[in-house]
Amino acid sequence: MDNRGHLMRQEMERFEHEINQRIPSMLPGPAGPPSLRFLPHSLQHRPFVPLPMAPRVPMQGRPMFAPPLMQPVLSFPGAPAPVVMESLPARYSGRTSATISAPPMPASKGTGEDGKGERLTTLVLSQDVNLVKSRRTDAKSSTSQSSSSKKQTRHLRTAGGVVWEDVSLSEWDPNDFRLFCGDLGNEVSDELLAKAFRKYSSFIQAKVVRDKRTNKTKGYGFVSFKDPQDFIRALREMDGKYVGNRPIKLRKSTWKDRCLDVVRKKAKEKQKLGLKL
Repeated sequence: MDNRGHLMRQEMERFEHEINQRIPSMLPGPAGPPSLRFLPHSLQHRPFVPLPMAPRVPMQGRPMFAPPLMQPVLSFPGAPAPVVMESLPARYSGRTSATISAPPMPASKGTGEDGKGERLTTLVLSQDVNLVKSRRTDAKSSTSQSSSSKKQTRHLRTAGGVVWEDVSLSEWDPNDFRLFCGDLGNEVSDELLAKAFRKYSSFIQAKVVRDKRTNKTKGYGFVSFKDPQDFIRALREMDGKYVGNRPIKLRKSTWKDRCLDVVRKKAKEKQKLGLKL
């Protein structure tokens, strides 16, 4: 009996030794939860001895508090600008390239609250169109009336109770300063008379009056000036000077005195004053 008990005890010890060698390699580690395993009888009755703990040292001064943790602010990048793929014109259809369009520009000052630009459009009113048309028609009518009045102006003259129309007056400026040139010879022409007075800067024209039937001079002519100072100088300097074969005689022209309107106006004034016509 003693031999059997001794053999069984040895077998049990060998069995425990093998189990103790296999269990540590199979367990995850000492931090894991306690697992139930077979313990020998001698270890089960061993008392539990707690590990010594280090004494706590009291803190001096004010207690220290850890600062609160600030959560980081995550910033997300804006939406990327759209990329537009465009092709070259038909002329370069053999080559293709990609162009990146520019990012959208910010709204201008004229944008409204909703951020959309307001397009300014011009409206043509019918009243404005009619006004422009009326102005154009008025301008055309005024020009036509002025041209027609120029064409219809008649230079009526009177002398000795006879009234006739003098067409030659339409060639002269009605606002000029005109000289009467008398005692002209038959050899004096328009060019020769103009040559004698061309030294004055405001000289306009000169003309010798001739008979329509014989084309001979009637012995007189006219010279016109734009400046009254040249008119006075010519009257003083050229009077009695030779133009052609004869000395010329100058005086102020009275061509307006024979106009029909001027004659009638003077006649009315004489009637008011009680003078004889």
